[in-house]
Amino acid sequence: MKKIIILLALLTIAGCSTKFAYRNADWLTYWYVDDYISLTDEQEEHFDEHLQQWLSWHKSEELDKYVAQLNEIKADVETGNISAQRIESLQNKMRSHWVRLRDKLTPDLVTMAPMLTQEQALELFAQLAESELDSKEKRDKRSAKKRKKRWLKNRENNLQRWLGNLSDEQENMIVTLYDKQMTTAELWYQYRIDYQAQLKALFMQPNRDKEFEARLLNLLSEPEQLRSAELKQRIAHNRQHDYQFLADIFSTMSDKQRRHLVEELEDLIDDLTSLKK
Repeated sequence: MKKIIILLALLTIAGCSTKFAYRNADWLTYWYVDDYISLTDEQEEHFDEHLQQWLSWHKSEELDKYVAQLNEIKADVETGNISAQRIESLQNKMRSHWVRLRDKLTPDLVTMAPMLTQEQALELFAQLAESELDSKEKRDKRSAKKRKKRWLKNRENNLQRWLGNLSDEQENMIVTLYDKQMTTAELWYQYRIDYQAQLKALFMQPNRDKEFEARLLNLLSEPEQLRSAELKQRIAHNRQHDYQFLADIFSTMSDKQRRHLVEELEDLIDDLTSLKK
């Protein structure tokens, strides 16, 4: 269920691929879900009905909110209204988009959940466990040096996507940020394992009554409750350093980089606006 929510959340990512995904979300969703669970014709019919409602809601209610925030960010860039505190506020607003999406979908997912058989649930959680283990094994095979190189490259590519070529100073700032970050990979892995175990135990119960629905709604609506205190502390720590990092990057931007950023924001605004048509 959570995978479906994540897929729809991915529709907010920028670029031409986003427009393609958004306009073909129905069959892309089935292609994605099919990797984890085999639905019956009746289940697909029910799911498709809800999927069309979700997409219609998202198009009519959510896209304007994304465009409004992007215009807000663009204005901040143009006026220089960028600080660690401002970035934190903007990112909190971005997370609220995800929360609204989750809150919209979860009640419908809960009503459909009793249609899943225990055999289907076993298939789903077996696939999720295999995916988690595969990711962990790949991560464990990488040396500390390779993990750092991978992290730095991902950060550099992301910044270049928005700013264009980076200066030596900015590249050094990425390295400094890495040294300040607290590792969370193992804690995230354990959280996902615990979360999936809770869901699996719930679906293995023979009764799909109101208590089942209430517990499932709680798990899907508030997944953060299963995060360990240490994971929450490290997430907060990393976020604060990330906010300051972005503010410092902004302070070192050249005029060319600023224009590049504004143009990227304008392109994204145009893309999302066109999706309304």
